[in-house]
Amino acid sequence: MMRKGTMIVLAAALVLLLAVIGGCGGGQTDEAATPPATGDATQLAETHDCDGGCGMKAVPLDKLTEINGKFYCAGCAAKAKTEESAEHPHG
Repeated sequence: MMRKGTMIVLAAALVLLLAVIGGCGGGQTDEAATPPATGDATQLAETHDCDGGCGMKAVPLDKLTEINGKFYCAGCAAKAKTEESAEHPHG
């Protein structure tokens, strides 16, 4: 009788262990490790003023292009690249 009770407990423990491992491996670990984004997170995005002549202020860095240590919007970046290639025609 003791063996049958032990086997039932062991089987139940094994099923529980598999359920825990299966639940953790469901691809949710990345979401669980990353806290949900709040409104404050988007407000803390790094911004910079365009160094070109357009006057754009507080542009997110992912929308700017860095050329020679300065940050330009798309329109000013095209002008800066043209001016740079005119100054250094050989590359």
